[in-house]
Amino acid sequence: MSPLPTPLARGLDTFLSRLKLRRCRAVGDAPTVLGRVWIHGTGEVRLGHRVVLDGRVAPIELHAMQGGSIVLGDDVAIEGGASLEALQSITVGAGARLGAFCKVMDNQHHPLRGNRHERPPSVPLVIEGGVTVGSRAILLPGAHVQEGATVAPGTVISRRIPPRVTVGGSPPRVLRREVAG
Repeated sequence: MSPLPTPLARGLDTFLSRLKLRRCRAVGDAPTVLGRVWIHGTGEVRLGHRVVLDGRVAPIELHAMQGGSIVLGDDVAIEGGASLEALQSITVGAGARLGAFCKVMDNQHHPLRGNRHERPPSVPLVIEGGVTVGSRAILLPGAHVQEGATVAPGTVISRRIPPRVTVGGSPPRVLRREVAG
């Protein structure tokens, strides 16, 4: 069993985490950054209290483009290789968990048909509190994953997902509903 960290060690960890988060507009109390995180773009990134960014396996990307914002609520945890890209708005609610190598984006960056050099409008993306997004899942513009839902690994979401369900498959479908009790 390893000894508990001393106040000096905890202070150093917090200092190093805040140093890695220096490009954020706001950072709550007790952030934890493990490994690498890449924060870029001219938009805003705001982190709540006790956010954990675990980029030990692969770097985490937080890219808020001009006029865009990424807001991570309290107690959010993001695993390595995850990428969040906002032209307008990505909001992640308190206690949400984003798995390794998941992709969250509020704009497709080009239309599927027609002029591929023209950028389509962004659609805000919301991940509510207590949501779990599995590894390698992709959340596209307009996705709204409601409170307590789970997105299975590898699932692609572009619509509203009801609260307290598990979705997966291609196309995504409800695999399980939480029983109220």
